[in-house]
Amino acid sequence: MSDQQIANQLYFGDCLEIMAEFVSDESVDLIYLDPPFNSKRIYNAFIGGAQWVAFDDTWRWYEAIDDFHEVAGDVSVAPTMEGLRKILGESGELAYLSYMANRLRECRRVLKPTGSIYLHCDPTMSYFLRIVMDAVFGKKNFKNEIIWHYRKWPTGKYTFQRNHDVLLFYSRSGSRKRRFNQLFMPRTESTLKRFGKKRIVSGHDEAGQRLPSQTAEEESEGVRMDDVWDISRVPPIKQLYPTEKPLPLLERIISASSNPDDLVLDPFCGCGTTIHAAQNLDRRWIGIDICVNACKVIQKRIEGHFDSLWDNIEFVGMPKTLDDAKVLADYDPFKFERWAASLVPGVEANKRQRRDKGIDGRGRLPIRKGQFVDVVVQVKSGSANPSHVQAFNEARRQGQAQLGIFTCFENRVTDGMRNAAVNAGKYLDEWPVIQIYTIEDFFERRLPDLPLADFRLP
Repeated sequence: MSDQQIANQLYFGDCLEIMAEFVSDESVDLIYLDPPFNSKRIYNAFIGGAQWVAFDDTWRWYEAIDDFHEVAGDVSVAPTMEGLRKILGESGELAYLSYMANRLRECRRVLKPTGSIYLHCDPTMSYFLRIVMDAVFGKKNFKNEIIWHYRKWPTGKYTFQRNHDVLLFYSRSGSRKRRFNQLFMPRTESTLKRFGKKRIVSGHDEAGQRLPSQTAEEESEGVRMDDVWDISRVPPIKQLYPTEKPLPLLERIISASSNPDDLVLDPFCGCGTTIHAAQNLDRRWIGIDICVNACKVIQKRIEGHFDSLWDNIEFVGMPKTLDDAKVLADYDPFKFERWAASLVPGVEANKRQRRDKGIDGRGRLPIRKGQFVDVVVQVKSGSANPSHVQAFNEARRQGQAQLGIFTCFENRVTDGMRNAAVNAGKYLDEWPVIQIYTIEDFFERRLPDLPLADFRLP
């Protein structure tokens, strides 16, 4: 498959699987990724006036065991991962780094020898991610640690304000043909006062003494851009999605490390800022995200800025009709489970889909100021019966969640299943503890009975 065939394409799913299936070796010119940071925070978003949990950035060892063993089998990365295991133990931090290392290896495979990658992170894990990047891409291919500096409301008085993120900039190889377009920033006020905007010329005499600087006739483009970027962040009140990055930041990265018609990949594309910037700058692009609600936000963003562009884009892996959902359930039950578990607002599918103890997705919803309820989801793509609903209710109890959503196709639902759900009772005498939510409900734009009074499906 050529890169021309997959350009301007959106994919729903785990970027590890999507890249392996759809993106060819050495076909991408630039990768920007803004993955979860292992911040141990729950990120909220707002749609239609309602709050929901977009994703839970907390990692647990059992969720990434498979990733660790996959990476540990790579002779170039194994020593690094084994060293991190000795330092961190089988911890949430090692789970996160194993998850990232596995996906960074896939990024390296798809990146051209002339390509570059920018990994966006914050101080939570940047020091460990630098070690992993050195192992995957080679220490000699490290180019910059870029500091993105911004301002926000102060949040404490016993430390300096944490007002920056880190961008780890690596090349795929040491090729001199690597894409890089020099960017410039304005001169300082003192330099402008002395030399104006004219190009500065300096040299040495025959004795090797430096001559006084002078100006040439032509104007200077400015000073070569440094590695500290002051760019305002997106104000939370204007964010389309939690952790949204500003458009100027992505436009700077794409302008520096790609040319028009080059292919840009974002494996964690969130609300689509990279796609927006790439489209503005006449680059081709691929976007991937595992969150159903993020995919909906991307669709609205593209439709709102690029007229008919959306009509020519297929969201691969995202069922658009009930028949699509049935085909996906038959073709790939795990992808179907991940999609269906995320249909409930505020619920995120599990990072690990095997040995999940009867829970396929989790979420947290606010019922009033300062009070939340935990919601769990189980998905059944095949046959179902009342005992499945009862077992799910027990899994909900063990998972210490107040509400449970049992998701399946309408033709699998029996009166006995509905009775089993009703018998589970109500939470706070208002919301059913167990609800049956069908795929047909979703496509007919019906929502489960949850504390989302003002929520509207995008």
